[in-house]
Amino acid sequence: MMMATDLIKTNWFYVFSCDKVKLNWFIYEYACDLYDAIMRSTKLEKWKERKTDIQIAEFSAYFAKRMKQSVLDVHADIEDHIVFNEDYIADLYHTQSHRQNMALLAVTKEAWHNLIASCKVCPSQCFNDYRSPSEFFDRMESGNFY
Repeated sequence: MMMATDLIKTNWFYVFSCDKVKLNWFIYEYACDLYDAIMRSTKLEKWKERKTDIQIAEFSAYFAKRMKQSVLDVHADIEDHIVFNEDYIADLYHTQSHRQNMALLAVTKEAWHNLIASCKVCPSQCFNDYRSPSEFFDRMESGNFY
């Protein structure tokens, strides 16, 4: 099994250098956690059989980027909680059953809660300090992340 960081590229989460902010890093981290959660899921075995690793990575990045608006809505007090929307899945996989979408949505929530648990002990505070620049993109791309 490939690692999420081997497949999901950091440059999928920014266009310009000014987009290298903590929110986009947080979304990248969520995409990686989502990929890992999907790969661990036993409920998604049949779904995974029909996908390549890169397709699962692309879905993870796609879904994570769709979640970005929900994060911004929480910060702007438009919503009081993060919204997980089946439409995010159905828009991409429009022939997939509701049951399959719900199984996939359950994994997206699991990955979210795992990431939030990690964030509670992380000093970077990407979720809360979301507008600040993030050096993580440059460090990851240069190979000097750790």
